Amino acid sequence: MKNTIMRNAGRVMVFFIICLIGVGRIAFAQGFISLQGENDGEKVLLKWQADNRSSVYQIQKSLSKEGNFTVMATLSGQKGEIVIYDYDVKKGNSYYYKVALVEKGRVSSESSVVEVKLTLKAPDNIKIKSIKDTKVKLTWKKTKDATGYEIYRSKTPDHKFKKIGTSEKSSYTDDTVKKGKVYYYRVIAIDHKREELTSTYGETVTVCIVPGTPKVNGDYSKKKIKITWKKVSGAQMYTIYRKKSNGKFKKIGETNKLFFLDKDVKKGKYYEYQVIAFYKKEDQIIRSDASASCKVFASDVDPNKKMVALTFDDGPGKYTQEIVDCLKANNARATFFVLGCNVDSYKSSMQAADKIGCEIASHTYNHRNLVRLSETEIVEEVEKTDRKIEKAIGKMPNLVRTPGGSVNDTVKEVIGKPIILWSIDTLDWKTRNRDKTVKAVMDHVKDGDIVLMHDIHEPSKEAALILIPRLQREGYQLVTVSELAKYRNHTLKKGEVYHSLRH
Repeated sequence: MKNTIMRNAGRVMVFFIICLIGVGRIAFAQGFISLQGENDGEKVLLKWQADNRSSVYQIQKSLSKEGNFTVMATLSGQKGEIVIYDYDVKKGNSYYYKVALVEKGRVSSESSVVEVKLTLKAPDNIKIKSIKDTKVKLTWKKTKDATGYEIYRSKTPDHKFKKIGTSEKSSYTDDTVKKGKVYYYRVIAIDHKREELTSTYGETVTVCIVPGTPKVNGDYSKKKIKITWKKVSGAQMYTIYRKKSNGKFKKIGETNKLFFLDKDVKKGKYYEYQVIAFYKKEDQIIRSDASASCKVFASDVDPNKKMVALTFDDGPGKYTQEIVDCLKANNARATFFVLGCNVDSYKSSMQAADKIGCEIASHTYNHRNLVRLSETEIVEEVEKTDRKIEKAIGKMPNLVRTPGGSVNDTVKEVIGKPIILWSIDTLDWKTRNRDKTVKAVMDHVKDGDIVLMHDIHEPSKEAALILIPRLQREGYQLVTVSELAKYRNHTLKKGEVYHSLRH
């Protein structure tokens, strides 16, 4: 290179890389040259800013800070950032450098002394190969002569890094991360035989773990729907979405609270919501997965008025749709305890009932007497029906009615849901008589009753079409079992048996 003087040619090999990266002004009149030195694993990197092309610089080197500095090179004719590599170095040793500005054959100013210890090159090309809710995998480029690596982690970008593990490979999996947290990682290369060759930290990489997924509940009260969820670890805010008529979810709000009030609702309609948790970090917005859909019926139930739960067993069947139509026409609801084996044949009737706010619950799969079954068989009867219902209406049933009302301790223990029986048995399956069924209800009905009927018999269907408007004329609100429990302040528990739900 022009005007470069190589000294100690037998031992020193100095290579210059001149990088013209802009023109930076240095105040040489004040005797200031900003020299930087870096360990590059196999060589030492030196760089500074040249004021102008007429400037002459001496690059000086020593084996100790106070020792004799010898000129290893002289450079001129360059402007901008200058980068020089010194290859005449040995790993494990420290070297000291300074740069002097020469004017008219004399040193007019010089940089401060820079110490560079030649160790292993710091790991580079550190990447996040994969991120899961509870795992982070780091990879990096293998460092020459390294026999292993140490991995450090912090929750702040600049300090408090703690060693979390070691690896002999150029990768590491951290399985101790938590949802909603931000982590900073650094990696150093080590030589187990020569500890003094431990590298400096490589670059710092950042990982933002997504927050947990909210679990959402909703209730209708006083002309609005209240969506609630529990605090999600790491979340700063929550975005609320509501399903539109075209099936897509649209953002309707954002909050840092654990609830949201949707006031734009109409009575007698179903609304469906999702919530996403998020936080902002490193100029990013880190979002959770969308919550499971929460369906809420804008119910107009008055807790201060009488209410009763009509329930229908053994369906769905060919008469179910007529009952649903009557309920809809009277703004009423009921609970259908369905058999899993019937679901596919009358799926549309179930969907119609669900759409108007009726409750779809389990009556097992094949109507077998659970008391006579093994634990495994009981579970199978319930779970097969649950899957059928979920596939049909998109949600799992919360309640079960045992066939014939048969219950023992084993059934209670393994059933996994509240067991709903009845306080009024119409015996409609036995009498098959419309008027007797109507009389059985109207002669005994009280606030909080659960009425047992069947939607697979035509006389029972005809009785239902009479009972629904008549009960309303008598001041009863027709609600689902879960609504009855809610407004009568009952918390339904798994394995518990309920016959009625009164104050």
